[in-house]
Parts: sequence; structure tokens; C-alpha cells
Amino acid sequence: MNSRERMYAAYQRRPVDRTPIGVLLYQKQFLEKLAVEYGPREQFLDEFNVDAFTGFVPYPNQTGKRWTIQEALTLTLEDPRDPKWVNHTDWNYDFAGVNVVEAIAQQGLKRFVYAHLWGLVEGTSTFLGIENCWRSLAEYPAEMTQWFDRYADWLCALLEGVKATGVDAITLSDDWGSNQTMLFSPRMWRRMIGPYAKRVVAQAHALGLIVNLHSDGYIMQIMDDLRDIGYDSLHPLQESAGMDPRTVKDKYGEAFILHGSLDVVDGLLTHDGDRLDAYLAERFAIYAPGGGFIFNTGHFVMPDIPPQRLLQAYRTVNALAARYGTSASA
Repeated sequence: MNSRERMYAAYQRRPVDRTPIGVLLYQKQFLEKLAVEYGPREQFLDEFNVDAFTGFVPYPNQTGKRWTIQEALTLTLEDPRDPKWVNHTDWNYDFAGVNVVEAIAQQGLKRFVYAHLWGLVEGTSTFLGIENCWRSLAEYPAEMTQWFDRYADWLCALLEGVKATGVDAITLSDDWGSNQTMLFSPRMWRRMIGPYAKRVVAQAHALGLIVNLHSDGYIMQIMDDLRDIGYDSLHPLQESAGMDPRTVKDKYGEAFILHGSLDVVDGLLTHDGDRLDAYLAERFAIYAPGGGFIFNTGHFVMPDIPPQRLLQAYRTVNALAARYGTSASA
């Protein structure tokens, strides 16, 4: 199998020769350290058999200003069909990712490509600021719901241009969780956010795109809702926030492709040597049997991670992935 075949088979729950592998190597300072001690990102992706790559869409707020929710409702949003959203190049200084068109040009023939989009709450926070966004959910629920309705339409139109690039899937990035609970009540999420998330997921599926949800933190209270909405996969399964791996696998391993498992702080930063190998082996043993699992880091690998530790981790990951083809036993 090549990488794209392997990823599609995993999403379709067909037999795979090994567990698919991802890694989030998009932080500039870490990649500079990796280049000195090992080599460039592309060398890492090739040597460690990484199956997936991501191209990024910029923040939807390109005005350089923050707004109140009342002001945001009067804004004329920029055309979501403008090619600039998939061709953006003016990134932050510490970002080492590429836009969606570049990702396809670089990786589309040999890896499965995601387009990373900013979901309802994260996209809104780029207009309002994070604290003002969360506060407005409680103080101005009618206005925020009106905004989400409008922003969901904007995202649905954006998906048309994203699809035209040739990507295989999208990641909707929308952090809803904190430690051991959500950032806002499940009732609020169901009333104000879930219906509009469902609209975006439905449009992505209508265009033939796989939908991966990236949500940090603990989101167990809405897992049944996420299944009903139709997300295809969940990332990062943040164990450090309380997402118990065995519970997730047992209750939701048939509902979603489970995508992640290597916490960059509680796993990669904390463990080394034999402890790191044991950490990885335990998570493969939980998530990988029967398929429906894509290994990945939970977040970008940051500069405080020693490059040699990442190399050790992915040598171990490759050995474990080979043990867990769908027809193999642990």
C-alpha cells in the first residue's frame, strides 16, 4: 500500500498493511533544531514512513483588528471563494507550515493531504479575541448564535475552493475542551455550536471530503453528539486532559477513526528511553487492534522537545505500526 491508499483504507475500515502514521512538524524553531541534528522535514517524513501532511488556511480575520460581537455582525466578510485562502503565504514568524496549494504540490502524489480550517469557536476568536469570544457566549447568546449561523455559511463556501485543490480531507480545528471538562457547558454547545458544526460537516461530506475534528481537552460529554453530526475522526484524544484511552476506544472506537495518542507534553516531553517506548507500546495496544486508528502527535512538536527523542519515538512507532495491520494480532 502507498500512503494515500493506507489512509483511505483506514478511514473506510478496510484492511491495512500497518497502522497509518502522522506527525505535526510545523513549528519553525523545532524544525531548525531537527535540521541541525538530523536533517530536513522531508527526510524525516520519508525515513519514518509518514502517511499524512497538512496544508493550512489562514485565520478568517485578516483585518488586523479585534471586534465586539455587535461590530462583527456588521462586517462584510471577505469572499470565501477567493483563491487567497488556499494560497496564503504571510504566516507568523514561528510557523513552518505551508498553504493548501503548496501542500498538494509538495505531497499530493505521495501522501494523504489534510486542509486545516478554523472551526466555529476558533475562527470566531480571531475576530473577537479568545476571552471576548468566550464571554460573549454567555453575555450575548443571540448575537453569537446569529454569528455562528453566518460563519458556518462562510465555511461552507470556503470548502468549495479547498476541495478544488485536490485535498483528501479537512481538519476543523475547534478547541472545546479544558481539563476534565469542557470550556463551556454541553448544553450551551448543543444549542449554540453543534447545529452549525453539523452544517459544515454535511457540506464537506457532500463535496466528498473526509472530516477530522481537532479539539483539545476533555470533550467526553459531547462524544455522542459528535458521532451524530458525522465527524469521521477525532484528534488529539488528549489523555492529559482526562480523555481516558480505554474508555475512548471501548465506547467510540467504532464511531470514529481515533487519530492521535502521542501527547507532546505528558508523553514526548516527559518520557525518554525505555519509558517512552513503553508509553508508545501501551497506546498502540489500546488503540490499534482492529484498525480504526491513525497514530499522530497531539499537537505541533515544540522546541523544548529534544530532536533525538522524536527520532527514537518514530523508530518505535514504525516497529509498532508494522505489528498492527488489520489482520495482525497484537
